[in-house]
Amino acid sequence: MLRYHTAISSLRHCVLSRQHGIRTLSKLPAALQCQSRHSEPASYTKELLQKVDTQFEDKYKTVFRSKSRQQLVRAATVLWLCSFEVLVRHNQQLLKTSRKLLGRRLHEKLLQTTVYGQFVIGQKKETVKPIIADYLASGVGPILYYALEEDKSSHSKLGNDPFYASSVKSFKEAIDITSDAANKTGYIAVKPTALCSPNLWIRLTQVILSNTKNADFDSYHKSSDLIADSKSLAAEEVEELEKLVKRGEEIIEYAASAGVKVMIDAEQTYFQPAIQRILGVEMMSRFNRESVNVLVTYQTYLKSAFENVDRDMEYCKREGIKFGARIVRGAYLDQERQLAQSNKYEDPTNPTFEATTRMYEKTAAHILNRISEWKDGDIEVMFGTHNEGTLRQLFTLLSESNPPLSSVCFGQLYGMCDHITFHLGELGIPVYKSMPYGPVDIMTSYLGRRAIENRGVLDKVKKERQLLNKEIRRRVWR
Repeated sequence: MLRYHTAISSLRHCVLSRQHGIRTLSKLPAALQCQSRHSEPASYTKELLQKVDTQFEDKYKTVFRSKSRQQLVRAATVLWLCSFEVLVRHNQQLLKTSRKLLGRRLHEKLLQTTVYGQFVIGQKKETVKPIIADYLASGVGPILYYALEEDKSSHSKLGNDPFYASSVKSFKEAIDITSDAANKTGYIAVKPTALCSPNLWIRLTQVILSNTKNADFDSYHKSSDLIADSKSLAAEEVEELEKLVKRGEEIIEYAASAGVKVMIDAEQTYFQPAIQRILGVEMMSRFNRESVNVLVTYQTYLKSAFENVDRDMEYCKREGIKFGARIVRGAYLDQERQLAQSNKYEDPTNPTFEATTRMYEKTAAHILNRISEWKDGDIEVMFGTHNEGTLRQLFTLLSESNPPLSSVCFGQLYGMCDHITFHLGELGIPVYKSMPYGPVDIMTSYLGRRAIENRGVLDKVKKERQLLNKEIRRRVWR
């Protein structure tokens, strides 16, 4: 991450202003383009953290300076609409009605000027790359995400090789875009359900849980452990598992050669134990020996979040593996609760938003308290959060532990909480935006799910809307 942070810092100080954006100088590696105008701190010092406006409201002029008036109005309008529960909850029906009444072309045009334009970076690499460069120039790195995913109802078959081959190709394209636009830095996010059948993930999870006496899954760190236990998997399932592993290896190897890191996204609990083992710990054990190339996502709305992180940290430490993690509150909350209720098993989620916040902060504190046990470069964690209270708690913990900038960074979703992201980027604190991209039709379901998953966050962006409106009024009356 230090290499990424250096590249971002150098690029931020090597730009020329232009209307609504930033123009970078050359396509040479960022470190060769020019020298930074000031010396960046190597760690989270108290002096650096004292510069953070922890109320995130005094720097709105600087934060929004690269936004056009049209972008500001769109952001304020879309975030205002997203604060209405009825619109968010019924967004899929509204989108279907819109397409039926307007037709595909007008429907897509409407989305591009509203929710798609707000939350999706674009459709093609020609439009995506300049936006990534603009964000880099403001100190914000990319997490490019091509929204490919399936739920367990998507396929009845185990194998859908053409789809999975297409997924690998799409992830490689995302790697190329990121590497080129960000000078061989940045991240991509990979959805595990785009690499094999959801039904296979379910079977693998069932095998892991049924053959493990406790919750630590220590008997199944690798796919070879599952393959060796041939009595639990059919021959067809073993074949599909081997293909899955090869697809994961192909993507990560390609990313590492391009200077891009891979974040393994989290999924529902009926997938996650197998994902955690096969694309999580196993890929870290293969690709995180010399540097962190793979980061695993941990969702803290789960009651087991702390134990999951602690278990994997311990295993990586014991085996000499460099540990990579992204800590988020998580998605699928309503779905998990409904499944638990309908199937009459214990709800795996924390009972309240406050309980999830406590779990998040407990897990973060545990990581930061242990970070000194690892050498610089041996651990890398991204804290993905839009919650200002949690951020203030994290800054307090960072001021006590003073970890290297190369070990800790932050992340927010594209289209939300720019007043946080750009303020941190301006200070030289490593921060990233999760940037979905893809065709409008593919992104429609993603946008709908994202809105439902994040409606609690969307309902709490009142301050951001106020700052946007304040900046709009300032520009109108100046």
